[in-house]
Amino acid sequence: MAAAAWERFVGHRWLPKAAVVVLAAVLVAAFLLVRSERRDAHNAGVLETACGGVLPRETVRGLLPGDETWELRSDLDLTGPSGRGPRTLVRCSLDWGEYGGLELAAVPVLDVPLRGVRPGDILSAGTAKEPDRATAYRTATTQVTVGCPAGLLGYPRPVTRFRVHASLNHDDGSEVAGAAKELATVVTAVADHVRDRGGCGGPAVKPSDVRPGPGRVTEDSEDSDGVPRACRWFRPGMLDGRAWGRDDQEPRGVTGDDADVCSLRVPRAKPASRLDHFAGVSSVSWRGPLLPEARTAYGAELAALSPAPEPKSGEKSYVLAVWAESSCSGARTLSRVRVETAVSALAADRADRVLDAYLASSDCRAVKVLGKVWK
Repeated sequence: MAAAAWERFVGHRWLPKAAVVVLAAVLVAAFLLVRSERRDAHNAGVLETACGGVLPRETVRGLLPGDETWELRSDLDLTGPSGRGPRTLVRCSLDWGEYGGLELAAVPVLDVPLRGVRPGDILSAGTAKEPDRATAYRTATTQVTVGCPAGLLGYPRPVTRFRVHASLNHDDGSEVAGAAKELATVVTAVADHVRDRGGCGGPAVKPSDVRPGPGRVTEDSEDSDGVPRACRWFRPGMLDGRAWGRDDQEPRGVTGDDADVCSLRVPRAKPASRLDHFAGVSSVSWRGPLLPEARTAYGAELAALSPAPEPKSGEKSYVLAVWAESSCSGARTLSRVRVETAVSALAADRADRVLDAYLASSDCRAVKVLGKVWK
């Protein structure tokens, strides 16, 4: 009976072929299932160990392609007491395909030593070349700077801040759009891990603290007009000037965590005399650890502040400095604007408006003008 059934099956016009197709499909499905299970187990193991095992696994799993095998590269966790202070605290990269990957790092903020807190000193330090590991946050998808009041151990100078940044790219190397919110959770987890292991103290990091990377900068980031970010608040019309030409001296600026500086010279549209071809403006704001140093460096000038009556005529140029205290982006700030003109009346008339424009551009509140002084 069985033999007869087999003969009928073999002699059927299409049934044997269909059976072969079904069997092949079952084998392929079983192979794919086994491969998928192995891939999932491998990926789960990667998430357990990456970045010291502190990554929020469900969040990261939702960010990465589930049909790819993730490879852990550059995994490093040097948080906590470890002798000499490391240049990188945490670093890990989860890669797939040719260019796809999640890259994350935490690095101490090792400020370039300042020779002073005056604008020229800060501008000079701002042009110093920093290593790539210190500037990678600028082009990251998300980043946060975290305070460490107790200080990170092992460094020759106090290190009271560190940065965590993360980027997520497709297999073609392009950035994954819309991933910033989920990446903020990842960055927050790593930041708190560094805080706890480093004994930093201070408040915990929240996802709302995480921001996009500020963009690629050299001395300071520039628009197509060549104006540094720290100088974009100024308009030539504030001092009856004209737009900068090709042969005019370009503005210089630095935007930092503890200070912002701008120095520029604007050509006058209608000179009032043969000496009145340019007007100069410099602006500087100090925050955090630089506040007491700024007050010391400018102690004599601060002590001389007054309503500043207009000086006598006859000088080749007049310099008027205006000082103010305020709260800018939530930080206590001391600001100074310096206006230099060939006509004293112009400096006297416009200095307050220049200061107002400068502080308004930085979202400064609770402004208290301390006074003026002619130099």
